[in-house]
Amino acid sequence: MNDSFEVTVELLRNSWTKPKVINNISIDMLFRCRFLHGINEFDDIPFSEDFIEFYKISNGAYLFEDVIYGQWGLILLDLYFIEIKTKEFMLDYRDDFVFGDYIIGEFLGDNDLLLLRLDKTKEDYGSIIVANRMDSREEWKKVESNFRNFIVNFAINEGQKYWQ
Repeated sequence: MNDSFEVTVELLRNSWTKPKVINNISIDMLFRCRFLHGINEFDDIPFSEDFIEFYKISNGAYLFEDVIYGQWGLILLDLYFIEIKTKEFMLDYRDDFVFGDYIIGEFLGDNDLLLLRLDKTKEDYGSIIVANRMDSREEWKKVESNFRNFIVNFAINEGQKYWQ
């Protein structure tokens, strides 16, 4: 896949707007990708450049969403829900929350959240973590060093959790 999010999003739109089967997952399920309108205002959150680039194209997305059962796929939250879900996460998971954690997505069908690290004073700024709500922070998995790599690899792997 190309480095440009415009190219990646266009490829996904062209290939996955109409629901279709992913043979490695199930021949009984249909999957699609949906993108929202882009935005240009990002409040005071110190989002990484690659995240901003994507959200200027699409303020959230449904990636490889199971349209039959709703049990597969990733919802990239829009900015409004990023703030809401992050605040909920701060309250509900006080022991695991660290300054700079932002919940940017939810996986359908399980307890996994997609977390973007945004503490510019830390080495992990911009990295992507998959946080299972049932596990402690020590068990969470850092899957990519940046948002761009995550989106590209998730697309290449057709919505499968390639880090497992």
